[in-house]
Formats: sequence, C-alpha cells, structure tokens
Amino acid sequence: MTDNLALVITFVFLSALIVAANLTVCVIVYLRKSMRTYTNGFVVSLAFSDLLIGSVLIPAALVSPHSVEMGYLISITLLSGVFNLVSVTFDRYVSVLKALQYENIMRSAFKGILVASWLFSFIISLIPLIWGTNTTVLAHKIYVVSEIGLCVLLPYVFIFVGYVRIFTQVKRSVERERAITASVRKNLQRKSKISSEGKLAQVFIIVAVMFVVSWLPIQYMTVVHEIGRPELIPNDLEIVSLFTIALGSLINPLVYSFLKPDFRKAIRHVLNYRRDLRRGRLRGSLSTPASCKSQTTNSSCKSRLSQKNDTTFV
Repeated sequence: MTDNLALVITFVFLSALIVAANLTVCVIVYLRKSMRTYTNGFVVSLAFSDLLIGSVLIPAALVSPHSVEMGYLISITLLSGVFNLVSVTFDRYVSVLKALQYENIMRSAFKGILVASWLFSFIISLIPLIWGTNTTVLAHKIYVVSEIGLCVLLPYVFIFVGYVRIFTQVKRSVERERAITASVRKNLQRKSKISSEGKLAQVFIIVAVMFVVSWLPIQYMTVVHEIGRPELIPNDLEIVSLFTIALGSLINPLVYSFLKPDFRKAIRHVLNYRRDLRRGRLRGSLSTPASCKSQTTNSSCKSRLSQKNDTTFV
C-alpha cells in the first residue's frame, strides 16, 4: 500500500480530517457546560474511538497492514465502536421508555458503562495473546467466529431491537397526546419533547448504520479468510475496507454537527463569536457597563457581568 504515493497521501489527508473533526466534537462538549449531558458523554466516547482510527489504525495500516499488531488494533477499534453504539442505544432507550427514572439510572450507570465499553474492548481483543502469533490454530478460528458473533452481530441485534422499541414508544406517545384535548399548551410542549427524542434517535440510527456499512468489508474479509477461502476476496477490497472505515469515522462528527440540535447551536455560537470578534463588536459587549464602574458593590451589575461571561467559553 505504501508503494502508491497518491493512495498514501489520500489516507494521510483523511486521517488528519478524522482527527480534526472528532477533536472538535470533544472540545465543543468540554468547553460548553450545557453540552455535558450523559448522551454527549457517549458521543465523546464514540469520538475517541474514531480518533483512534484516524491517529493509530490508518497510519499503522499504511506502514504495516499485515502485522500481528494490526489485527489487535482492528479488533480494539471495532469493538470499542460497537460497545459505544450499544451504550448510546441504552441511553436513548432509557430516556424514552423510562423517562422518569432516566436521571437516576444514568447517574449511577454512566461511568460504569463507559469504563466497561473500553475495558472489554481491550480485554476481548487481546485474548489471542494466549496462543501467540499463530493464527492457524483452532483456538484462533473459534475466537474470531465467536468475536464476530457475540461481540458484533449480537450487539447489532440489540441496537436494532432497541431503536424499534424506541420509535414504537415515540409513535404511541404522539398518538396518545393527540387524543388528549385538555391542557392544549401542555400537550404541545409534551408532544415537542417526544418529537425531539424521536429525532435524536434518528441521528444515532444514522451513525449506527454508517458504522455497520463502514466495517462490513473488513468483517467479510476476516470471515472468508478464517474459513479458508481467500480467493473470494477481491484484490482491491483491502484498500476499500480501510477507506470505508476512514469515511465512517469522518462522517460521524458531520452527522452530529448538522443533525444534532445542541451541536448545531454550539457551532453557530462559535461562528458568531468569531465573526463578531473580527468586526470588533466584542469590545463594547465585554467591557464593564458605566453603571458598574463605581466602587459600590451593585448586585445587579455583578449579575449582568456574570451573565455576559456565561455566554462565552473562551
């Protein structure tokens, strides 16, 4: 792969874009307190998984695509992505189907879910160290089939069933709210909340589908290789598989930016801030109001200054 200079440059460029885009996601959540929700915590964890692809997996694939270490990297990035998608699905499931208990459930489970997602990704991926570099032994073949079946396909089923139940519940809730005639304004507010949950679920469905599609070629190659039919693998599929993985990791932050309302709002805030900064409009808005320049401690002035400071994160 390194013999093709144009190909190397393309993947290096993609790798840089992946790192920049996913770092932006992490920075936005870190800088804006309103963005630090449980859901966005899982989004950041997914972004870290994509960062691993852009900063480690792709460079390693360019340098040594057939090394033993490459197999471990592929497994870690694949499983971390799968487990983080399962975590997001669980978060949305609880939010919609157990809305009243959501805060209590996530407060106690959030950190444990994040740690477990990454811990199991590493533990499961490093199991082949037991029998070493020999990939022809029966234990390795059983391991690969079990990993794909139990750690990839089964979570996919959970994700699919989870979102089916989420949308079923959203549909029922919307229909139930429409049937209620009392407290019209309250109904509209409740309907809006239900609708927003449905739209948010759609965002993560797109991410999940993109993940499945992007990893499908390399999973096909793995299975075909393990059953002893390498002739069924097209010559260019290895390059295509790396490209689809890279593309999936790049698209995820774009999906958040364009489709997730809180990310759109945060990005607009940054763009507006930079625009105003260029025009020099922030000088007046960030300066102390004249009424606050006196030595007296005016609580209302302090409040106004505090509110101005809260609107920026730089």
